[in-house]
Order: sequence, then C-alpha cells, then structure tokens
Amino acid sequence: MTAAASEMDAEQLASDARRERLGELLAFVDGACARAGLPRAAALDVRLAAEEVVTNVIEHGYAGAGGPITIGVRREPRRLVVVVEDRAPPFDPAAVPPVDPAAPLEHRRAGGLGWHLATRVMDEVRHELVHPRGNRMTLVKRIAAED
Repeated sequence: MTAAASEMDAEQLASDARRERLGELLAFVDGACARAGLPRAAALDVRLAAEEVVTNVIEHGYAGAGGPITIGVRREPRRLVVVVEDRAPPFDPAAVPPVDPAAPLEHRRAGGLGWHLATRVMDEVRHELVHPRGNRMTLVKRIAAED
C-alpha cells in the first residue's frame, strides 16, 4: 500500500483491491476526511459512499481476485472530492436496476443497494471509463461555507 500527498488538501492511496484491505482503504478515507475538516455527518456520508464503491470494485470488478485500486481525496472550497480508480472490466452504472428501498425485504432482489446508497448520500456521483481498461468513480460532497 502506498500513500502520497501532492499538496496539503490532496491525498492519494494505491493498494490491492482485496477484502482484507478494505479496513485500511476506509481508514485512509476517514483520515482524509478528518484532515480536511469535514463535519461528522458529511464524513459519514463520504465513508459510506466510498465503502460501497470500493466494495463493488472488490466484489464485482475483480470478483474477489484483487487488482489495483487508487483512492484520491482532495478538499476544494465548499466540497470534498473522492476519486476511486481501478483496472477492472468496464462498469455501466446505467445497467444497475433501480432499488425500491420501501419494498418488503422478501420482494427485493439481492444487490444494488450499495450503488443506490452512494448516489443518495453524495451530491454528485460520476463514472468514467479509463482507457484501455478500468473505471473512475468520482464522488463529490458539498460542504457548507464556514462562517
């Protein structure tokens, strides 16, 4: 695992996308949120969204076999940006069927709730294909102006 900070408000971690690394990857996100001075509620939203995206990369992108993953976090005026990049097969968010969180558990299909949660707790969620192979997920959380 390698971490780097190119400037005071930007940090990056490169690792292997494996279940046993999930705690370390999320600790990096938690630490970056703390260093960026995020309010607790916003930091919890960022962690939830990052956890869902990273878990999807591990479970679906690499099918548990591992592969490279990079998480970048940068604080900008009035927002925090998290970028997760992988070299897994292309992911199409439009192919994820919508979830009805109000449906009884016995009528819900397995999966898809993580993507639903990530898009609900973040202000922006963008997906890009990375040439020649991989995905880039950008998660943006707006932060209220400080008085």
